[in-house]
Amino acid sequence: MHDDGTAPMIGSIPYAFGQASVVRIPIPGTQRLCVEFNARGRIPPGGSTSSLFLQDMTGKRQLRLDYGWNVGTKTIDYHWNQTGVHQTFGIANHSPAGRSGQIAYNAAKYFKYAGRVLLVAGIALDTISIVQASKPLRRASQVVTGWAAAWVGCKVVGAGGAALGTLASPIGTAVGGVGGCVIGGFGAYHAASGLTGRVYDWVEDTYFFPLPETAAP
Repeated sequence: MHDDGTAPMIGSIPYAFGQASVVRIPIPGTQRLCVEFNARGRIPPGGSTSSLFLQDMTGKRQLRLDYGWNVGTKTIDYHWNQTGVHQTFGIANHSPAGRSGQIAYNAAKYFKYAGRVLLVAGIALDTISIVQASKPLRRASQVVTGWAAAWVGCKVVGAGGAALGTLASPIGTAVGGVGGCVIGGFGAYHAASGLTGRVYDWVEDTYFFPLPETAAP
């Protein structure tokens, strides 16, 4: 395993995809709503039947993609449930989500768990790269900086993607947000880890010579 500036960041791809399943991706212009894959607020004893959430920190304002009994259509289907966000997304409570909702529901459901597996895999691969590196401290600095930058990049670029996606539909909000998160996280990881490696090398190769001592006047 090489740890020079051209070495592949082997944990960056799974980490970038994985973090999108756990980061709260902001949705600009919605008063702090975020794309998430876990319910907030009051959760039924049997667990939530929803898989995609556009919600605030408390879960009191939310639009969620649900599967189950729809009191509006009197049948079991894929539908949207909302609380306090009708003006934001223009979707009434219990509105059927149709075929696109079914696809989005299942994609979100599987991504929630697959993303966490990828996140752990990315961390594990980066940990191995530290152990195998010829300069473990250098590589560790790159990894930690890369993780931190990826988190920020995910939120910033993910917010932009969510804003663009909202112009189409709430599903577009989620797709744009997650896609932006992955791209932003991956790019930020590489940029930050590469810069950290160069700074480490500069510090390691730089020598400071003490000034000659002079007698005080």
